[in-house]
Amino acid sequence: MIKEALEYLAKEFNRELNNNANDSMFVLDNVARLDLADAITSGNEGKVLLTLVNIEEEKTLKNDPFYIRRNDPQNGEQIEKRNPTLHVNLYVLISCADNYPNALSWIDKVIEYLQGKYVFTAATANPGDGYPEKVEKIIMDLFSLNFEQINHLWGILGGKYVPSVLYKMRLLPIQYGKTQPVGRVEEINASSNVNN
Repeated sequence: MIKEALEYLAKEFNRELNNNANDSMFVLDNVARLDLADAITSGNEGKVLLTLVNIEEEKTLKNDPFYIRRNDPQNGEQIEKRNPTLHVNLYVLISCADNYPNALSWIDKVIEYLQGKYVFTAATANPGDGYPEKVEKIIMDLFSLNFEQINHLWGILGGKYVPSVLYKMRLLPIQYGKTQPVGRVEEINASSNVNN
């Protein structure tokens, strides 16, 4: 689900922001491994990189039931047990290691585009972009870091700072597909053993 959501975002950016449709300007890659020599050999020189830097659980949506009801045409209503759906937020660093004026221009285009369109759904997606089928909607929120946090982030990534912006991609559901059938309680018998 994570890979599909990030690939969809890269395709959306390439379709909407890249004038040269033959060359993918937006690519998924780890900015921590990017130095000039690596960028040239990997073909990512001058590209805009989308890098996942953190995954966070959305705790406000942690109230799904453990039991679900399904209507089976042959057996009637069935009850199955599953763990509640896990909703996650992805922190996506969008960076560009091109020459400085070009890098600023690309980051500016991303911010401008996401200011105008920050909610993505299957209904609004281009059919060729491969919107993740289990995702109801993707919400892109600008996530601002202070100077100390930026220093820590780039220190962890082990690279020199390049023009970048951090977005919080919200509400990706993760659900393991298997469920366990559970027996149904049809009646309860109670007996009393009280001495009078």
